[in-house]
Amino acid sequence: MERVTKKHHKEAGGHEGPAKVPGLRPERRKQAFSVLGGAVERAGDAESAAALAELLTPDPGLARALTHGFHSYAGRMHPFTARTAIARFSQLGQEVLDPFCGSGTVLVEAMAAGRKAVGSDASPLAVIIAQVRSTTLGPEGRARLVEGARQIAEQAAERARKRQRPEIPQWAAREKDRFFPHVALELYGLRALIGETKEDDVGRALRACLSSILVKFMRGSEEAQARRIGRGVPSHFFAGRAEELARGLEALERRTPAGTPRPQIRVADARDLGIAPADRFDLILSSPPYAGTYDYAEHHDVRFLWLGLPRANLDRVQVGARDEGLGSAAQRWLHDRRRWLSEMARVARRGAAVILQVGDGVVAGAPEDAAQTVEDEAQRLGLTPVARVSQARPPHDYRLRQIFEGRPRREHIVLLRKEH
Repeated sequence: MERVTKKHHKEAGGHEGPAKVPGLRPERRKQAFSVLGGAVERAGDAESAAALAELLTPDPGLARALTHGFHSYAGRMHPFTARTAIARFSQLGQEVLDPFCGSGTVLVEAMAAGRKAVGSDASPLAVIIAQVRSTTLGPEGRARLVEGARQIAEQAAERARKRQRPEIPQWAAREKDRFFPHVALELYGLRALIGETKEDDVGRALRACLSSILVKFMRGSEEAQARRIGRGVPSHFFAGRAEELARGLEALERRTPAGTPRPQIRVADARDLGIAPADRFDLILSSPPYAGTYDYAEHHDVRFLWLGLPRANLDRVQVGARDEGLGSAAQRWLHDRRRWLSEMARVARRGAAVILQVGDGVVAGAPEDAAQTVEDEAQRLGLTPVARVSQARPPHDYRLRQIFEGRPRREHIVLLRKEH
């Protein structure tokens, strides 16, 4: 198993994060899964459980290596967990699937390890981010990205300092509640200039760079800080994010074995992977949504709006979203889980490992033991439970604290095997 020292961490594309920008506090680091520590419960085959337990001891140096630090995304897998699972449960040249790929952590690590990778997600935003994080662009493309972002940033910042008003989009009426006026105007300017660029891989990366900075400049609990954001700061930060992405992509290109194709990523419903043939994948590694924890469409609403992405279909098909504050609706959640587990069983090769990172959620207002229910359903569908590991995750949300009162809320890594 590879360990990354501080020196090697930088060589692998890690860094200390974006440069400090005057008038803006550093972005708070969001903790990914398996970084909290604590006792690990093991169940099932002892050797396999020991291998899974290793996934819960992440190297913090990998958190922002390669392109992992580029764009925040709720509920993502820790890069160390993905890297170690891929190394332990697949071989060079084999094919890895993540049907809930989110922002692409598993796909980036699979590519860097010389595996063929396929990912899908019901969110078009997630697919764009995953594509951008795994499309290395080559030296010329990365230079175009950095130079294009610099020119856009200079123009937008100059217009902002001169108080030149850009054209205000028709959909922007409610944005005055999310952004302070001068910030919104500068962001509109950035968006308009990005919209003039070619719609190719570099243009898509520029759009993802805008998406990656939006939340940082929104109003929120730190309004006093937001009021001190000077004109030109959002543009400066946009250019810096493009530079950060280019460095990560260069590191990913260096690390990826020659001949490894870039991942195939598409918008798709994990409950119906009909275009994927049966018995195809050597490893399925994924983190399905936790019941009643996130509404991904609403969580990323500002990004859907500013990138001009439709979210109606995601609202309709997303799995596990909260149902009026009571967690997921029971019948839909059970039906959806059966369908995506059935699809995993269908597309996995005989002998393939299916590794799922799952967390205890809320179904119809009551807590659910995610590992046990996944194992029970998987066994009925032809996937044999082999082992699992669990760690307590005390809820910070008041609603969850009440629901889980008297019992631990845990996150788990479950290993299933397709035996036949």
